[in-house]
Amino acid sequence: MSSLNKIEKEIDVSQIKHEDDCIWPIVKSYLITLYPSKSDMLKKTSLGVIGLLLKSLILDVFSVFKIYKSNIWVFTNSERRYAINNIYFDRVTSGLLSYFDKYVLFENPIPKGRSRKKSLQKGELLVGMSWIYLIQYFIIRITKKPKIEGLEVLGNYMGMNLNKIESIYHRYHVSYLFYTFLFKVRKPKAVFVVCYYSNFGLVKACKKSKVPVLELQHGIVTEQHRAYNFSKNYGNVFFPDFFLGYGSHFNDVVSKGNVVNKSQTLDYGYSFLYEANKCLKVSSKMSFYLNEYDKVICITGQLEDTDNKLLDLINESVDKFPSYLFIYKPRKKSNKVLFKAKNNFIKWEDVNTYLLLKYCDYHLTIYSTCALESIALGTPTISIDIDGLYSQHLKSLVGDNEYNHVVDSDSTKLNDLLRSLQEKKSSPNEISNSIGNIISPMISKEFFFEFFNNIVKKKSCH
Repeated sequence: MSSLNKIEKEIDVSQIKHEDDCIWPIVKSYLITLYPSKSDMLKKTSLGVIGLLLKSLILDVFSVFKIYKSNIWVFTNSERRYAINNIYFDRVTSGLLSYFDKYVLFENPIPKGRSRKKSLQKGELLVGMSWIYLIQYFIIRITKKPKIEGLEVLGNYMGMNLNKIESIYHRYHVSYLFYTFLFKVRKPKAVFVVCYYSNFGLVKACKKSKVPVLELQHGIVTEQHRAYNFSKNYGNVFFPDFFLGYGSHFNDVVSKGNVVNKSQTLDYGYSFLYEANKCLKVSSKMSFYLNEYDKVICITGQLEDTDNKLLDLINESVDKFPSYLFIYKPRKKSNKVLFKAKNNFIKWEDVNTYLLLKYCDYHLTIYSTCALESIALGTPTISIDIDGLYSQHLKSLVGDNEYNHVVDSDSTKLNDLLRSLQEKKSSPNEISNSIGNIISPMISKEFFFEFFNNIVKKKSCH
């Protein structure tokens, strides 16, 4: 992140433009993908991806008519859908059903595939996006890359070829053209997005069509996050109009980072976490593990590069703690992390992450959002500061929380910590209450609609 901030200081990035719009927000978000260790952050077009889209195509095309059934549109992907007692929730968006009777749910099927009808809740009107991506793919193939002003200056400064950035912008420009056309066919009252920096084209189309865009917080937002920290205002063409955060801390970060104004944020809360804490029941398999071992520690994975380092470190400790069970839950089933199972070190891919976070004795990670979620669910976290990532992303959030145990990437220090935790016990309520300053209670229906109706009214007047 420091190198990106340095670029903003030493180069006039406001001059990186296409058609008079500064596209630095897009460039900054994706420069990280130029480095081999981070290249897997960008979904690539491949025969496998196209095959997945074609598999969903027929159902998705016939779902298009649903855009006329609600003027509230929500954009997400199938990867975020989890079950709580056989009722499926989109981890970020399903909470909107507390406020709206129904909404059109535009779902990206990559990488998990299309959600089944039984996985949807009443009021979620699914429109699969395979047809959208296939249309955009063919438009990209038959059109030239847009000419970007000022990109050559950045490339010379960095000493790197930025052709990949041009291709990424081409994709978002085609997305902008597509949604601008779609809004002429059917214009929604408001659009909710889960991740604005995965929807730059959609956001710009909303701005052009005067449709308010509201981002629902989906993960950790820190001053070190490249998409939420800008040295100054670079225009609002690619940013959401409003940000609905877990709590005031995150809303402060977004406003200080020049993404949205503080007055355009809302302490919305974390709806899925609220439901999980209230309803999620322990499974028989989890009960067996809890009875069989003195301590059960779950490990939530993230990127392959960091997972390999984390698992190597834990491998040095598991043999010394035979009465502890270590459960590794990868972020994606498709990851290629080399995992060596042991009697007390297992990989459990199909378990609900939140069941682990709620019922394990401890949760272990580097810098995943699960660190916050675990404490909010009443389970202490062990944070491993590998490559300084914990310090960059989590320290400012939970560094002083007594239920967040921090160690460097050193097996001896980790072993010392694991021994010290043998006798420690705290009540789940005590643990979850300790993080109330980060994750707010769910907002009331009355307060939500006071905020929302004011948004729609202001947008329609412009």
